[in-house]
Amino acid sequence: MRTGAQYLESLRDGRRVYVGGELIDDVTTHPKTAGYAKAIAEYYDLHHEPEHQDVLTFVDDDGERKSMHWFLPRSKEDIVKRRAFHEFWFRHFKGGIFTRPPAGMHVVMYAQVDDPQPWEDSARPADGRKIPFAQNIRDQWQRVTTEDIALSPMFVDVQFDRGRDDALAETPMLSVVEQNDDGIVVRGWKAIGTSIAFVNELLIGNLWRPGQTVDQTVYALVPVTAPGVSLVCRESNATPEADPYDHPLSTIGDELDGMAYFDDVFIPWERVQHIGNPDHAKWYPQRQFDWVHVETQIRHTVHAELIVGLALLLTSALGTNNSPVVQAQLADIVRFRETCKAFVIAAEDTGFVTAGGLYKPNNIYVDLGRAHYLEKIHDIVNQLIEFCGRGVVMAPTRADFDDPYIGPKLEEALRGSAISARDRVSIFRQISERYLTQWGARHEMFEKFNGTPLYLVRLLTMQRTEYQVDGPLTDLARQVLGFGDTAELAARAADAEQRSHYASVKYQPEYAREQDVRDGYFKEPTPA
Repeated sequence: MRTGAQYLESLRDGRRVYVGGELIDDVTTHPKTAGYAKAIAEYYDLHHEPEHQDVLTFVDDDGERKSMHWFLPRSKEDIVKRRAFHEFWFRHFKGGIFTRPPAGMHVVMYAQVDDPQPWEDSARPADGRKIPFAQNIRDQWQRVTTEDIALSPMFVDVQFDRGRDDALAETPMLSVVEQNDDGIVVRGWKAIGTSIAFVNELLIGNLWRPGQTVDQTVYALVPVTAPGVSLVCRESNATPEADPYDHPLSTIGDELDGMAYFDDVFIPWERVQHIGNPDHAKWYPQRQFDWVHVETQIRHTVHAELIVGLALLLTSALGTNNSPVVQAQLADIVRFRETCKAFVIAAEDTGFVTAGGLYKPNNIYVDLGRAHYLEKIHDIVNQLIEFCGRGVVMAPTRADFDDPYIGPKLEEALRGSAISARDRVSIFRQISERYLTQWGARHEMFEKFNGTPLYLVRLLTMQRTEYQVDGPLTDLARQVLGFGDTAELAARAADAEQRSHYASVKYQPEYAREQDVRDGYFKEPTPA
């Protein structure tokens, strides 16, 4: 396992990183980036603390101790262990303010390692080349786990004209411009990745869109130092020079989001995982992000717990906690947290074993839980802010409290119910920075568009389960209504699905079905 010092040293490699228009010489020391680099260094160091080993590490089959971010779960008990691992980090990072530590990114390779053969069987290299993509994936996994490499997935492509199916081919998104005996050359943009300035390698890929071309379909591991790679990150919201009392979150750092430009970047074949088949991109890679979204669900639950705690402390400090109206509003926030937790437990308890032997939480409950969070979180946060009243707007700084003249007067004016003025104001400041600043707004936007936005989470429910007119969930309704054969309805539905550009559960290949929960949700098609 890496130490924090080894991690920081790995970032001093000459990478080309722009942050808010400035070319950063060293991300470990520059004020815009040093805070987050230090936070992730601490992430690695905590793995070496004896008191955390049972939660943060495991011993592999070769007797080597590794971080749980490489742990492949084989049972429900293993999944519960992984939940404890993720909960540790989201609690450590103050309720999930850092959404993409290594624990949340390495899992994107789980589906590939679980079942690598489809990545080879469905690949379409030029000139009929025979490339052992499945073995590439196995070898890559062995390398990144042994060396404890920090990865970040970049699957999202640049925005384009959604009104034309052929518009995607015209975008400057990453494309293969050359294939030869040694590897491929790629050119173009990947649209967004989180904390890409702080990792060693980018896992590039695609989340399929209508009109995606053969040349645009490529999956590979690329070092951020590869010649021709430039990382363009958004402006940093970190405030490293501020007082942590005044800015309790942004003083820690900013994980940054960014784009990556590939200027005729050469990728050796041994780093390539798949190439050339848009249909594969349609069916399979979304299953990679199932594992990311398991971790997302856990983060949502921890965040919901934080909101409950802030609401209880705040209303107690204000003396409003015994009001029947406030009690009812607090109950809504508590129910939100418990519902988020219930979806996590349901996903674990109704999980299944994949073809490759991994125990995978039920993707239906993962997606339904994510949708619940996204649908409710705005109202829950708004209720928390309403509890604050004007206090969240007018919160004195530490310097105000420390002033010999005005400080004592503020202490007297702002003391709460059995709580000091400073502690009461610290609650307001935590809520303000988390939910009412640019730093906090970025966090909210990340959750809205993390992997898949809400509309797509809903769409995946219909694309990956047999919620169809002739599926198992209409059996009871057909019995109650006295309907008989639904063959005609099913035939019409099937015709519409076959003509659609989008994925449908009925027509996905078997290897993709093996990554989806099936019991009670999927019915084998009737042979023709």
